Amino acid sequence: MEKSHNLRERFETSNLSKGIENLLHNCVRINAEQKLLLVGEVGESSYYDDDLCVAVNEVAENYGAKTSVIYETPRTNAAEMSAALRQEMHVADVIILFSRLGDQTRFIESPGRGRKIMCYTLTKAHLGASFATIDHRKMTRMLDLLESCIRTSSNYRIQTSEGTDLIGDLIVDRRNAISKKFTVELFPVMIFAPIVCRNVSGKLTVSNFVTSTSTRAYDQSALMLDSAVSVLVEDSKITGFDGDTETVNQLDLQLKRAAKLSGGNPYALNSWHTGINPGTFFACDPFDNLERWGTVAYGSPRYTHIHGAGNHPGDVAYNLMDATIWFDDELFWEDGRFVFLDQPEVQALFNHEEQEVLNSRFRLDIGI
Repeated sequence: MEKSHNLRERFETSNLSKGIENLLHNCVRINAEQKLLLVGEVGESSYYDDDLCVAVNEVAENYGAKTSVIYETPRTNAAEMSAALRQEMHVADVIILFSRLGDQTRFIESPGRGRKIMCYTLTKAHLGASFATIDHRKMTRMLDLLESCIRTSSNYRIQTSEGTDLIGDLIVDRRNAISKKFTVELFPVMIFAPIVCRNVSGKLTVSNFVTSTSTRAYDQSALMLDSAVSVLVEDSKITGFDGDTETVNQLDLQLKRAAKLSGGNPYALNSWHTGINPGTFFACDPFDNLERWGTVAYGSPRYTHIHGAGNHPGDVAYNLMDATIWFDDELFWEDGRFVFLDQPEVQALFNHEEQEVLNSRFRLDIGI
């Protein structure tokens, strides 16, 4: 980020209790009548701190909520969740997921009629930072303003310094300009609902790596690329590759492998979105586990990703860094900076302290 070191320290100082209160009070709207289920991960391949559920549960009990905690080992997909968890979900009023199961159910229905809240606070440091402590209600209103602007647009353009230049149309029925809402709520607010790819054309530069879309876990889902591949796109489908032959072949094989998981066209581009939470950060080496990195990094305005390879959303994410994005020729992101936040009506949502984080100048390190 480019602001002073003191400001960085101020907003990265852990305030765990504030983050938990924001989750329970401003997002969950907790009360003594609720049956609250906390779902965590356990095992060597877990992404989340194992004591997050404990910390949140202690505060929830103080509100008088009827709470329970259950841990699951990470699953390949949501269909593999245990019978015990399914039973708990069926009777819960609110389910808070510190687990990739939340990601795996965000496009599908899951057991129970209670609210499902997927938390992207991988660590207590995330839960105690500005990433998760700014009033969830205000962040939701900001998201509503953004999505309202998108819904009244007819087209968009995405460019990067690496050569990506894509244009696409929004669905003619403007009520559906954004794809259907997630079936889980997200905490903190960090992304808008993915935009369905319609008449997307141009060039997509695929560099560094591709990952999964987090919908399903599969072996070798993160593919490192030795060199960039230039991809020709027409009508939201890849129609050609230009690059080192071996790298192109590796990418092509990855797309075909991923598409088999859901069926459909391995060369389809299905939807895309970009992060909107400037407080997003990642303090570890992303290349130790790119999938874990992507679980939180995708909330950063620096990070745009396109879902593809198979039926929606598909199982490959094309990762773009520091994109510039327009809707109807109006600039919303510039070189990975979320300039929409600088609009007076958006700034008016937040107090002075919050404004120091929620602007296009504030950015934290996401490791890449």
